[in-house]
This record gives sequence, C-alpha cells and structure tokens, in this order.
Amino acid sequence: MNAPNQKFSTIESEFLDFYFQANPVTATWIGIHDYDSRLPDYSKKAIAKRLQALKLFEEKCDGLDNRELEGYREIDLRILRHAIQEERFNTEKLRSYVWNPLTYIGTLGFAYESIAGYDFAPANERLVNLIGRLQATPEFLKKAQTNLDSMPKPHMDTGIKQVQGIIGFVEGGFPEVASSGTDDQKALLIAGIADAKSALKEFKLFLENRFENGPYKSFRLGKELFDEKLIFTLNEGISAAEVLARAEAELKFVQGEMVTVAEPLYKKWFGETPDLMSHDAQLGMVRKVFDRISDDRAERDEVVENAEATIEELNTFIKNSDILTLDPTKPLELRETPEYQRGVSIASLQAPGPLENNLPTYYNVSPIPVDWDDEKAESFLREYNKISVKILSIHEALPGHYVQLYYANRHPSIIRSVFGSGVMVEGWAHYTEDMMIDEGFGGGDPQYKLVERKWKLRGIANAILDHKIHAGEMTEEEAMNLMVHETFQEEAEASAKWRRAQLSSGQLSTYFVGFSLMWDLRRDVEEMRGNDFTLKSFHEELLSHGSIPIRYLREAMLSN
Repeated sequence: MNAPNQKFSTIESEFLDFYFQANPVTATWIGIHDYDSRLPDYSKKAIAKRLQALKLFEEKCDGLDNRELEGYREIDLRILRHAIQEERFNTEKLRSYVWNPLTYIGTLGFAYESIAGYDFAPANERLVNLIGRLQATPEFLKKAQTNLDSMPKPHMDTGIKQVQGIIGFVEGGFPEVASSGTDDQKALLIAGIADAKSALKEFKLFLENRFENGPYKSFRLGKELFDEKLIFTLNEGISAAEVLARAEAELKFVQGEMVTVAEPLYKKWFGETPDLMSHDAQLGMVRKVFDRISDDRAERDEVVENAEATIEELNTFIKNSDILTLDPTKPLELRETPEYQRGVSIASLQAPGPLENNLPTYYNVSPIPVDWDDEKAESFLREYNKISVKILSIHEALPGHYVQLYYANRHPSIIRSVFGSGVMVEGWAHYTEDMMIDEGFGGGDPQYKLVERKWKLRGIANAILDHKIHAGEMTEEEAMNLMVHETFQEEAEASAKWRRAQLSSGQLSTYFVGFSLMWDLRRDVEEMRGNDFTLKSFHEELLSHGSIPIRYLREAMLSN
C-alpha cells in the first residue's frame, strides 16, 4: 500500500468510527455491533459537535489528491468526500430533525427490530443490548419533542400511525430474545418495555396535539433547498432542471410506445378500431386495455402470497436465460411489512448489512389495511394485478435489489456499502424490469410489455412529482391527473404515491435518473465491445463494483 492509500485508510477508519458512534442504528445494520445498546443523540450539543467533526474530516479529505490513490480507493475518496458534504448539508440546511417526526420514529422502530429480529449474535447478548435501547427510548423521545417545532401535517399523520405500530411491536414482548435472559434480565426487559411504551404513548399524544393545533410547516422543501438536495441525492452531475426536462420528454415518448403496443390488443379484445385522433383518445384506449389486464388479479387476502408465488418463476427464468449468476446461499424471505414501516410504499427489500453473513434478506410486502373499504381495496388489487406483481418482484427481488445488494456486499470497500448510491441501486432495479421483458420473460405476450412500460411511466412520473411538488406548487389534483390519467395508475396507488411524495424528497427521482443512465451505459458498453459483448458478463461486471454512482461505473467499465 502506497503512502497516500495508507493516509486515506486512516482517514476512512477515523471517519467511520465517528459515523457509527453518531449513527448506532445504522452501525447495527452494517454489522458493527460496538454501539448496539445506544440510540442516536439529537441534543443541540451533539449536533454542534457532529458539525465540527464533519468540517474537520472534509478538510482532511481535501488534503488528499485523488490521482495519487491506487486501485478502487480513488473512487472511494470521492464517495467519502461527497458523503461528508451531504451529511453537512443534511445537518446544517435540511435539518429534518427539527421538523420531521419520521426521523425519530423510523430510527426507533429499526433500532428494536435490528436487535430482536436478526440472529447476528446469541439471543442473550442481543437481549442485553435491546434492554439498553428500550431504556434509552424515553430520553430519545424527550429530545425529539424538544427539537420538533413546526411540522408538516402529512408527516404528523403518518407518524401517529407508525408510532402506534411501534407500540404494538413493543407490546409483543420481543419473544425472539426474551426467553434467553436471566430472571434479572427478564425483569429489566419488562421494565424497559413499560418505560418505552409509556414514552411512545406520550410522543403519540404530542403528535396528535400538534396535528390538531399546530404550528405547521409546509411539506414542500422549496426550489432552492430541493435543487441543492437533489444534487447530493443523485451525485451524478445532473441538475434538477435537467432531470425534469428529460423526464417530461420521456413521458411523451413512452406514451407513444404504449399506444403502439396496446392498439392490437384493443382490436382483439373489443372488436373495433380505436379512436386515436387526440392525445386523450389515445390514453383512453390504453386505459381500456389496462382495465382488461387488471381483471386478472389476486383476492384481497392474497396480496403477500401472490408476490411470493412469482419468486420461483423469476429464479428459473434468470438461470435458463443466462441473465447472471445467482447465489443460492443467500436466503430471501418474503414477509408482511412491519407496521412501523408502512404508509410509504407497497413493497421494499430489507437486506442485512455488508458485514453480516447468512442473515435473511426480507422482501417486505404490505397487505391491504383492514380499514380500507372494498372500493379502495379493489383499486389497489387492479393496480397490482398478477402481471404487475411479477414486475414488482423483478424490481425488488430477482434480479433487482436482492441480487444487486448481495453482489455489492462482496466488494471489499466498506465506504461503498455504507454510502451506496441510491441512483445506482434504484436504476439497476428499474433497468431489470425492462431488460427481463426484452429477454423474453412473459413469453413475448404484449401484455407484459405494456405493464412493464406502465412501470417505466411510473418512474418518470415519480421524477416529475418530486420536482413539481417540492420545487413548485403542484396540487393534489394535478398530481392525481399525472398519475391516473397520464400514467394509468389506479386511484389507490396514486393516492399512496401522493402521500409518499409529500413525505420524501429526492428519492423519487432516483428511479428515472438511474434507469436512464443505466441504459446509456449499457448501450455505450455494447458499442465499445461489439461482438465481445455478452449480457451476463456486462451485468456481473457492473454489479461487481458495488453500489457506486453510475458516472463512476462509466469510468470503470469504459476505460477497459
């Protein structure tokens, strides 16, 4: 190892130690278990100390010359420098800890689950640390109430529901670890649960009071803050204005593709030539075709089982089509989304950290809420019809997030694991939807192509929503028109996405940006390699670099 690499390794080690101490729940997920009994400290003193440390680490990174580093470490330095700058932005300018209650609720829910629900150590060891986190909960939530000032109503509404989910989780008594303790530890667990439950109920009352009486904050970030945040979120050298312009152009192009695919199906099913004289007429024809496709759907109580049934079909197709090499030693477990995580998306992948071995990866699927009436449930089931669920499982599981993450965890760089690129992660998953249909999944049935294009439209709409909601004044009516009329989403899905777009910012743009850049990269690699190009080698080489920005993948793959 040369001297610059050694110096960088020292900075990296010092920064990660600081970062894990400041973010103990993240550390648990990564596989660093030195801080498993702790919760983050959001006191003003701790935040000031964190900012001071970030500035110091940024200065240390600036003292290194990228060009002097050997191997993959040159890219690692750029990733680390960007991560430090993003942490400073989040702490100094975004400051979600003073207006977003979900910052605390999400941390707390995963703080418990990451200890109780993952068998990374003997149950009795995990029990001791769980007790520590339960005991720390009252102070953690007290600081949350001190910090939180004006809050957006959607965040409070969702927070109230999620806190109730955590209360239910805590009331379950953590059977995964509870029986492993001594009598004294069991007593401490019972006391810790009681104290945590009391603090959670108090926090829920705090949110309910604020929800009714204010003060309130707009859920919109505003153009200046959104534009700056998006640059950090994407890390691809692309501005918010460029993303919006490209997304709006792509929207029209994909709509045109869908009209071409849908027209023969319409003639076959409805026995007439459709009216295609106007934009609205074309969209109406496509909608009627989707309505017919959506007739093939699961029942209300079959949502999770329907998703589970697709996994083996995808597994077989990937192997037979030589898409890439799968790892049979990495277990995938489909389950209902924990209650404290619900209300943001229908499905997600929850993978163990890069330093954990042989722990399950959870494919989370949210069942239909019991309080939904039949009309709302019907809309949801039509959106996630049987073909659509297969596309969803491509994205979340095979060969999407699930496969990408276990490939990424093989890379020796911990920096790439801790500060992975959301654009690369979502871009890969979104790309695989398109790629799998192109390679013949669905047997050439045009219904699969049409449903996949609908998912592509969803990614495009996500980027438009993200920008126009947070950098503009898009209303709920305008958002619903974009999703329901222009991109063929069902009312229930669109309503949930409107809420998600209010709760988050930046992340919804990663799908479209990542998809576009991933296909740009593939076309360029194909052109460069000509007859030597194979899809399997392209995929495996791409994934071997870890979850890094696509612009760095371009450097690595097009320089060979």
